[in-house]
Amino acid sequence: MKAFKIYNSDNAKYPANNLLADIDNNLGFVPNVFAVIAESAPALKSFIELNEQFAESAFNPTSREIIQIVVSAENQCNYCVAGHTAFAEMQNVSPEIINALRSNQPIADTKLEALNQFTRLLVRNKGMVSDNEVQKFLDVGYTPAHVIEVILGICVKTFSNFANNVIGIPLDDEFAEYAWGSWNRA
Repeated sequence: MKAFKIYNSDNAKYPANNLLADIDNNLGFVPNVFAVIAESAPALKSFIELNEQFAESAFNPTSREIIQIVVSAENQCNYCVAGHTAFAEMQNVSPEIINALRSNQPIADTKLEALNQFTRLLVRNKGMVSDNEVQKFLDVGYTPAHVIEVILGICVKTFSNFANNVIGIPLDDEFAEYAWGSWNRA
């Protein structure tokens, strides 16, 4: 959409310019999702903070990427599925897990599959799940804190999924090989 600009640290207004410079220093590039959200400094600051807090959750990198890919797939966000496929690969998440998530197939690991299914259920039902469904998630070894942190992960990804789905953010060159439907390394 032409009304939305892709910003960088040179053309974004303060403080978004500094936030984008920090992202570039940390990742080596600024993903377009951050560059577009920089239209609003409070939105960019909030999105960065949500991501940072989710990274501090009790979930390991594999579990965090499961949540982020699942939410993005459920919200039909091509941009975020591609981006998180790249990030999952960078964090050595197995190709079998990534392929399963991208194609809505089961994961062989029982506990990770419970996370996959619980996340999908929360997104599909807008958080309206039964006590029994929550208990099934807890029964495989997750805690009440994990339940809350899945919700945090859903919030983080829903933010960027909706931004992409409204705007149509161009896929970064760094994510091109991971375009949803084209990546399969199993």
